[in-house]
Amino acid sequence: MDNEEEKDTQEEQQEEQQEEQSQGLTKEEVTKLIAEALKGIEKDKKKKGLEGLDAEQREKAETSQAIKDLQEELSKYKLANTKAEISKVLNSRGLDAGFADFIVTSDDEEECLDKINSLEKLFKKAVKSEVDKRLKNIGGKIKGSEGSTDYGTITKEQFKRMSVSEQNEIFKNNKELYMELIKK
Repeated sequence: MDNEEEKDTQEEQQEEQQEEQSQGLTKEEVTKLIAEALKGIEKDKKKKGLEGLDAEQREKAETSQAIKDLQEELSKYKLANTKAEISKVLNSRGLDAGFADFIVTSDDEEECLDKINSLEKLFKKAVKSEVDKRLKNIGGKIKGSEGSTDYGTITKEQFKRMSVSEQNEIFKNNKELYMELIKK
């Protein structure tokens, strides 16, 4: 009787596992499983590499491996530290800290700061270009870019789609146009 219960329990567990497998794994789960498998393989390689060595050779090999592991950890720590510092710099310059993932490729902060300067120039240029393009679409010109507050021809529909601050700007700079546009 106990064997039958055990079989039933095992069958239920197998069915649950098959259901989970049929549902598929997420990318993160697959990546995690692969990483775990690689760690296991690497540990096995290390153990096999130490087989057949006498005590002194084994101690040297283990010490050498420990040094390599510590250097690797130190490198990871430096990279994380650099990423944190670069994130602070990005935030202080009004840029998203998410850019740090693309900028920090080494623990050399000077190199990263040069990349930030380049990114900042390109980003601000792209934003200015997009703002100019959108303002042209509504018939306005950027105040101060040409010293002009000429709004060209703005339709009532365009005026209705403008934000309150944009409408207020027209009021400040061209009351006649504003009065014309608010008429029904």
